[in-house]
Amino acid sequence: MEVPFEGARENQRSSGFVAALVLLTLIGGGAGAGLAKYVADYTEEEVHGRLRQQQSFTETLPFSPSTRLQTLEPLVTNLASPQDAWIRLQASILLEDDPDGDVGVLKKKVEDDFLGYMRTLTLSHLEGGIGLQHLREDLTERAQTRTKGQVNEVILESVVIQ
Repeated sequence: MEVPFEGARENQRSSGFVAALVLLTLIGGGAGAGLAKYVADYTEEEVHGRLRQQQSFTETLPFSPSTRLQTLEPLVTNLASPQDAWIRLQASILLEDDPDGDVGVLKKKVEDDFLGYMRTLTLSHLEGGIGLQHLREDLTERAQTRTKGQVNEVILESVVIQ
């Protein structure tokens, strides 16, 4: 008589196991679907937020997004005072989208002008942060004059004085 009772108990265990398995599967599926919806909504909001941020960034630029960066050759020359002081300048220029003429010729004109200007500088002109700021502003003004406004800005990459 004990045999049918054990069979019923075994039947109850397997049905309880199946019910628990079904319940866990439903919970896992629901959690996965909820997480997928959350990630999809978050990703969509993040993409739209980044697009808005990028659009606002390009609207605040002082120049057009199609402006091109041109790296100049390193310029090395001596300073006007003291005679044994040398300066090495590495710079880039921001050009308008369609510069008139050849870009290589334009860069060489700017480099020659910069070289001539740096030969007139003294060490006291370049001291401190304000000296570098004045150097950048002077070079930008000279480049704009030389290229008739085709250069937007001069970017100083490195200045070494020895």
